[in-house]
Amino acid sequence: MYRGVAVLVVSLLLSACGHGPTLSLSDTVGGRLLVPPRAGIKVGSLYYAREEPTRSLERPANLIRLCDASLAPYGIAPNGPNPSADIDLLRKFELSGSLEGIKNDFFSLGLSGSLSDYFGFTLTNATYTDISESQANTIFNSRAFKSDCKEWRGNVQGQNWGVYQVQTIYEGTLKFERKPINFSLDANASAKIASFEPKLKLALKREANTQLSGKGLVAVFVPIYRNQD
Repeated sequence: MYRGVAVLVVSLLLSACGHGPTLSLSDTVGGRLLVPPRAGIKVGSLYYAREEPTRSLERPANLIRLCDASLAPYGIAPNGPNPSADIDLLRKFELSGSLEGIKNDFFSLGLSGSLSDYFGFTLTNATYTDISESQANTIFNSRAFKSDCKEWRGNVQGQNWGVYQVQTIYEGTLKFERKPINFSLDANASAKIASFEPKLKLALKREANTQLSGKGLVAVFVPIYRNQD
């Protein structure tokens, strides 16, 4: 089963049960935040990130093109795009630890809980496209060892940067919102939340390197670690 299928299955089960909360990708198949979110990320292709190589999925990453790979010459067709549950990007930024400073400001206002309880930064109308791990290996074992790609990979690894092959992409529309509160808050607390919103937007724009809006953008990807240890 491809990685993205689990998201669709859980989403359908929630719908069948009459529940429809935003489903965080981190609760299902895992994936890394792409910063900035953008179009043009291709499954099967190789990318690098200016970071120490890691198998962790928690940290956001800025992918830089390394070696493009067309799927057709390998007789491979991507699986998708397929519908996915919405993805809670704000929660993923929280889990990455990149919002600790702004969270401290939030708590200093006397508020409690998670930022995701009050605000949403979500990938809506989401779809996923993927290839199987065996298909990814077929592409890698051919493309990665051609002279041009092999030389580039050597240069990147010489810098001790991470090399990744993209197996799955999740794309859709970015949406920021202040959530309706389902529990009682006094007027003072509501005012504090409203005053905090611009600060959170600025922090997210900085961390995500985006204006918090846009359509047809890849915001999450599932990588295969391709550094030679």
